[in-house]
Amino acid sequence: MRDDLDFDFSILITDLNGKILDCNKAFEGLSGYYKKELNDLDIEKIIKKDTLLTRNGNIKIHYDVFPLIKENIVIYIIYDIEKIKEILEENLLILQDAPIPIIELDMEELIDYLNTLRKIIGENLETYFITYPEAIFDFIHKLKVIKVNKFFEKGYMGFSFEKFKENLFNYFTPQSIEIVKREIIKFYNGDKKLDFELEIFDPNYGIKILRCIISIFEEKKAVIYIIDMTEHRHLVRELKRAIAKLEFFSNQIIKTLSSVIENKDSYTANHQRRVADLSKRIAQEIGFSKNKVDAIYMGALLHDIGKIAISAEILNKPGKLTPIEFEIVKTHPLKGYDILKNIDFPPEVLDIVYHHHERLDGTGYPDGLRNGDISLEVGIVSVADVVEAMASHRPYRPPLGIDTALSEIEKWKGIKYYEEVVDVCIRLFREKGFKFS
Repeated sequence: MRDDLDFDFSILITDLNGKILDCNKAFEGLSGYYKKELNDLDIEKIIKKDTLLTRNGNIKIHYDVFPLIKENIVIYIIYDIEKIKEILEENLLILQDAPIPIIELDMEELIDYLNTLRKIIGENLETYFITYPEAIFDFIHKLKVIKVNKFFEKGYMGFSFEKFKENLFNYFTPQSIEIVKREIIKFYNGDKKLDFELEIFDPNYGIKILRCIISIFEEKKAVIYIIDMTEHRHLVRELKRAIAKLEFFSNQIIKTLSSVIENKDSYTANHQRRVADLSKRIAQEIGFSKNKVDAIYMGALLHDIGKIAISAEILNKPGKLTPIEFEIVKTHPLKGYDILKNIDFPPEVLDIVYHHHERLDGTGYPDGLRNGDISLEVGIVSVADVVEAMASHRPYRPPLGIDTALSEIEKWKGIKYYEEVVDVCIRLFREKGFKFS
């Protein structure tokens, strides 16, 4: 091994049969042996389980093994446990002044208890808890506090761990007891880092929500970092209430905008509501997120808002529109976009309002978009719009019925309308019993 490679940890290299081939200077220093003294020595002569047999006596070690089969070697990375302890002690001294409560625990009695229990019940601690729910008290009683940091002493002045262990229910809610059981099961199954939240009753404060991060070190010691989440959760709740209020007012605005047109054209107002209901169901079936579904519903509910700028005589004309009248009607997507563009709607809303008459083959309006230029959200509302319009009464004709409407979109599936949207829409009516309200 190159001598200029300087590592803080010791490296030992053997062949696949355990014969020592090489080591670094750090290992020479740790073991007291020179490299040439170790060559061809069997590794079992120098390492026994977690002990290194040095020239000057035995020392406790931890090591990781990395077999490199192709190279016919095994690499051992070796750490001196005493050095690790020194580092941990230094860190614990730093933690004494940390700005969060920290507890150092002795886990030895608990671990011994768990090892004994494992011989009796095997790996199924969860079943054991179901049969003996009171066993949680035995587990807690096995923990011993070594020390706490200054922040804990200040923040939890007068707190008694012994009283805490005597009656957990004075501090833990039933739900928190179940969380503690779950975390013990994780530890039992080998998890050395636990991160969870508990509701704790603080006599001076009331219910607190504490995040506990537990790190196991030295195999039988642990450090618990405690983060008070109570204020954070309170702020989250207040934020959710504020968002709910905003959503309520937003929905009221949308309903108001949607119903504005009702005084001018009751057909369009009812049409928008039914198109929104169908669009929402299609979006849900396809698997859009809730936020996306809400945006599609919102856009569908407002998709014809631009018709408020079209004269009632044209909108309610009982006969066929003249070419000029039809061109005027075709301006309603742009009119709707202009009405809504300065309101902070999700981008899908304006896209739907402006493009719901576009078709995959480029025959739609106002921009003659094709296939990939038309979003799936717009494609959903386009199909719902056609189905509702054909199935319902129009000023110039009686309703054509849902079967005719579904046949129409099926005929143009993949040509004018997205295949997936058409398939889902037809399935909703024919298999899932969807009906317009």
